[in-house]
Amino acid sequence: MSEAKQRNGELVQQMGELAKLEGKAFAKRRSEYDELERKHAELINELGDLERRLRAAERAEADALADARTLFADDGVLDAEQRERLELRGRARLTEYFRAATSGKRVAGAERELQEAASIEGMPPVTGIPIELFDVPQPRAAVTEAPATVGVNLDPIRPAVFAQSIASRLGIEMPRVMSGTYATGTITTSQEAEALAKSAAPTATAGAITVTTATPKRVSARLELTLEDIAAVGVGNFESILRQNLMLALGDQLDDQMINGNGTAPNLRGILTTLNNPDPPEAGVADFDDFVAAFASGVDGLWASTVRDVAVVANPETYKLSVKTFRDATGQDLGDTAFSDYAMEKYGGWWTNKRMPDKANHIAPAILYRMGRSAMGADPGMRTAVCPHWGEISIDDPYTGSAKAERYFTVHVLLGDVILVQPDAYAQVDLRVSA
Repeated sequence: MSEAKQRNGELVQQMGELAKLEGKAFAKRRSEYDELERKHAELINELGDLERRLRAAERAEADALADARTLFADDGVLDAEQRERLELRGRARLTEYFRAATSGKRVAGAERELQEAASIEGMPPVTGIPIELFDVPQPRAAVTEAPATVGVNLDPIRPAVFAQSIASRLGIEMPRVMSGTYATGTITTSQEAEALAKSAAPTATAGAITVTTATPKRVSARLELTLEDIAAVGVGNFESILRQNLMLALGDQLDDQMINGNGTAPNLRGILTTLNNPDPPEAGVADFDDFVAAFASGVDGLWASTVRDVAVVANPETYKLSVKTFRDATGQDLGDTAFSDYAMEKYGGWWTNKRMPDKANHIAPAILYRMGRSAMGADPGMRTAVCPHWGEISIDDPYTGSAKAERYFTVHVLLGDVILVQPDAYAQVDLRVSA
């Protein structure tokens, strides 16, 4: 806009200088004056168009800010900086990152500001899609005028459904780390103290620290779109449902790797691979007392002081068995409560998730979590397990399908193996679910 105004001023000045000429002097340069006048008229039209576009952009930005405040309403819980960050996230658009990738340029505007806000001091700047952009706000009603030409009445696109995360409920933290191999150390042999007689000296003992490392491994999701499909979508929540699905697909695979990964490249080493296999359960399908014994085995007086400090996650078949398992025995009436209901009342958690592995030879593994000393329990919150991530999301291959008007977007997250910082907080329990 400023360049156009400057050019307009130059044209007006040149026309003024020519207008001062008289008689034959002006006649000789009349064609030059006419050309300047024509350019001036075109520039006036261009300035008018720019001003209209500027006003439209300002209105759009104001609307986006208003939408962001509504979508990310915090009821006064967040501070000013957090609210500003949420508003910025609400204005940023995933498609702008895609357009920048296909053109080989960096994003600008709200998208660039969000990258800068997501960058952490002392770490490489974020140049791809900030992870927080994939947080999806709750949809809200909006009233839109019907177009003159009415097309397909497409309902808002519904999301694909993925299982909820197991890792977060098992206290597996995911810190972002700097470039290089991640390492964490835990004291595995403590110093010793003893009661001593008068003038006796304590005996020095050697402690030990065990250091575990993790190197980056990649979890990816790929999106393929045609330009025709992008133009023909015709629904307002395309942007949000697209980024939600990408992140859910990534999260689903990530959570599965954190639980079941066998550690063989390119897979992560998951928690079940890290835990020791227990002795196989006795013959016979698990009964009420077998379920109780599984929880009771988790009480160790250190990580779990009561059974309320013990949580167990099992596969759906095991959980469904617990729903049908009552304490009643032959000839006895010991109550009409299924173990699933009993566990919800008495224990720290009993739930199922489709990512837990299926049974093998009638035996289904479950993960026991002693959460009395962790952030999930009541005490100060000690880290029990960690899966480091290098916080990098990138977009690749914008050109392969260009001749077919196709866009390929591949999103990557770099993660490390699951490390049990406090392995005694976890155990594997096996239950026989069929005969």
